[in-house]
Amino acid sequence: MRIKFKPEDFKVEEILSEKPSNEGSYRAYLLKKRGLETEEALRRISKLSRVPLREISYGGKKDKNAETLQYISVPKKFRLREIKEKNLSLSEVGFLKKSVREVVLGNRFEILVRDTFKIDGERLRILKDIGIPNYYGEQRFTSSRKGKLFVQLLDELEEALKFLFQPAGFENSRERRGKRLFLERNYEGALTYLRGWRKRVAEFLLKGGDLKKAFRLIPKSEIEFQINVLQSFMFNEKLREIIEGSNVETFKLKYRMGELLYPKEKIEVPGEIPSYIPFSKEYSEIVERIQLNEKSLKNYISLFHRFKRRTMVKPKNFHFELKGEGLLLKFELPKGSYATNILRFLFNAV
Repeated sequence: MRIKFKPEDFKVEEILSEKPSNEGSYRAYLLKKRGLETEEALRRISKLSRVPLREISYGGKKDKNAETLQYISVPKKFRLREIKEKNLSLSEVGFLKKSVREVVLGNRFEILVRDTFKIDGERLRILKDIGIPNYYGEQRFTSSRKGKLFVQLLDELEEALKFLFQPAGFENSRERRGKRLFLERNYEGALTYLRGWRKRVAEFLLKGGDLKKAFRLIPKSEIEFQINVLQSFMFNEKLREIIEGSNVETFKLKYRMGELLYPKEKIEVPGEIPSYIPFSKEYSEIVERIQLNEKSLKNYISLFHRFKRRTMVKPKNFHFELKGEGLLLKFELPKGSYATNILRFLFNAV
């Protein structure tokens, strides 16, 4: 079985609640990308258009190893430059009354699963009739290292800093080399390969700066991202805990951060679960189990997002067919739900 063998094997198209029209407070653009991170594409668009990145609204990050269609918007007073490149294109499609972030309903997926020609009947029935737990997908946790998260290391600044310099699989060879040199404390050598804030940290330490001050050079956006990853993990753990307590038979599937449970029959669960916020009673047992020191998070409370996330998800318009080298799956999911969660359940994959 092969998934995401090529970007065109994994196609994503955003679904909006409001179609672009001839009037509105926001200019809407259709962004097509292939083999690019959403943030990477947005930074390029911002630079070419000379429009601040903070003014560009989008509904969600899309998978890098995929062909994606999504919408972005800017206040009417700004205008983005249209782009036509091999792996990136941007075209103006009209106006919206609200920003894209407010009108994205979900995503339509078309996924080719290669070297597989059937789906387990029981799992297919469960998916269609009952739905599955709305877990965060594997790609949400690519920043984890050996089952650990950045926020679990905040008691030890040096270890936390090292965590952010661990090479990641999706990086190019220059970035990986720069990080390796940094971890070897060869800060001078690392400067040749590092970019952005990581380069500034290496420069600071090369001049003899201390760790505490170096830590302050990490941008707020990076800390916030790592906190969001923690919140995603805590949601998965809380939902798994609820399912485990229901005493029904389950499928047990491993993922980067541990094990996920999928019930084989309908169970009574809350419709939504509130997000993890430090010192919240709902998560106290999980906090103790993973040995998270919540006191180390007190300076970052403002970066935690308060929201509720649905516990179960059932894909709409689910359809599959044999196509050449495997199975072609088509379905729709609400905003924030992961197609990789569907694939994990059906094929023990991703």
